[in-house]
Amino acid sequence: MMVFLPNLLVLALAVSTATAYSVGQTVKTSSGQISGHASAWQGEVSEYLGIPFAKPPVKDLRFAPPEPFRSSGAVNATKFGPSCPANVGTAPYSNSSIDYSSPLTAIMGVQSQFGDVFDEDCLTLNVWTKPQSGEKAKAVMLWVYGGGFNSGNTASPAYNGARLANEMDVIVVSVNYRVNLFGFPPAPFLPSMNVGLLDIRLAIEWVRDNIAAFSGDPTRITLFGQSAGAGAVDGYAYSWPDDPIVHAFIPESGTVAIGSHEGDVEGWYKVSEKVGCGGKDKGEETLSCMRAKTWQELLPPQKADPTAPGSRIRYGPIADGKLIFSDYQALNREGRFAKRPLLVGNTNNENGLGTPGKGNVTIQRPLTSYNLTTRAPLSITIACGTQFAAAARAAHGVPVWRYLYEGDYPNQNLGGWGAWHGSEIAMVFGTAELVSRMPDTENERTMSHVMMVAWTEFAKDPVEGWKRMNWPSYDPEKETVVKIGGKDSSKVEFVGRGVNDDSCPKDGLEGFLLPTGS
Repeated sequence: MMVFLPNLLVLALAVSTATAYSVGQTVKTSSGQISGHASAWQGEVSEYLGIPFAKPPVKDLRFAPPEPFRSSGAVNATKFGPSCPANVGTAPYSNSSIDYSSPLTAIMGVQSQFGDVFDEDCLTLNVWTKPQSGEKAKAVMLWVYGGGFNSGNTASPAYNGARLANEMDVIVVSVNYRVNLFGFPPAPFLPSMNVGLLDIRLAIEWVRDNIAAFSGDPTRITLFGQSAGAGAVDGYAYSWPDDPIVHAFIPESGTVAIGSHEGDVEGWYKVSEKVGCGGKDKGEETLSCMRAKTWQELLPPQKADPTAPGSRIRYGPIADGKLIFSDYQALNREGRFAKRPLLVGNTNNENGLGTPGKGNVTIQRPLTSYNLTTRAPLSITIACGTQFAAAARAAHGVPVWRYLYEGDYPNQNLGGWGAWHGSEIAMVFGTAELVSRMPDTENERTMSHVMMVAWTEFAKDPVEGWKRMNWPSYDPEKETVVKIGGKDSSKVEFVGRGVNDDSCPKDGLEGFLLPTGS
């Protein structure tokens, strides 16, 4: 049914008396004396960029769990740190209707990283805050980027947290984590093959220990992310069920169902052999040799050989029984996850990054590959993962909300695909104009504001926030999915689970997982 938009004025929370604070002032942290500057976009917001939270993962720390960075020295936090090493394509995917020169590609994974500065010393985070007004201890939103666990960065303008900090009285943090072989080395002799996920955990610990100095509330940290980042967010609840630190989760267009959790177990040796370190017969001896190579030497061998079908190496979370598991359906049945509120959802056309065709979509982007087991399109796979995540929480009495994003606006149009994979990100951050360099329509501006309010209200109070908006918690038997937007629309409706859910396997996640890195 159609509903009225929330009364945004009623949602305003009581705030403290403004305190003296110089924009960008130096803040004492465990990483040192951090000096920022005023956001060039939102001048009242203090922007702290490139804060080191871990020691450089080089030499003996390459392929190893991150170690905390400790310092009492001065840190000039006025520019983004380098992006973690990733293979960036040199040309758009062939036979595609998408204009990859469009600014919108800033939120499209590997295509957004042309011009990035890459370096292995990349474990940094960014903070946007406005302590001079609002709550003394603000809710914190920690962003995890997507990119198929093979690419991604925090410097994308789509992820700029300044507007949320300025208008919504929250602190936004974004974190760099290692990807591809560097973040998920499939070497069975290593103590962890999921060090990229440990990067995220260490960043969360840093926020817990330091965010109060930025006027943040360490007891109100919400972890949110999109695509592979959403898979990391959802998976985090299973990795640390008893000590999650965070108080809520928002996975957007991704859950634990987005990766196979098997990885390419031969991927390590495929690379080690190509760079002259020997193959499987050399075993653990390959490690010291791989650590002696430059990161630039290790990137090209990870690329697929266009003349050899099936040569692409897939990197991503690997089932180790500690951080990543092989049977999430069993964990769901037993409730073995952090019982913290969940806001989960997807777009109505996750496949919408390809070429229109008759009948089935011709997929042009590696992210939107088909499920190899069921041949299900990404839209169905992500929607089913959303369903499973929401149903598991509801079954164990965890507060859960579910949305479906259908926004379709001129400055986010990528060839008539509607709400494509990632199109909600700029609406949540309020960065659509910043990314597209085109004006929002009036309805888009309204819809983005509603979404900014909704996401931050959930972050501030994940149990009562959406109730105050009169938006229902998820009940699979009722019209409780919040459908957001439409073609140049600011409409919000409550609907049932929809046809995508009807296509989901009845036995849950088994046999319905995307290949890692897709």
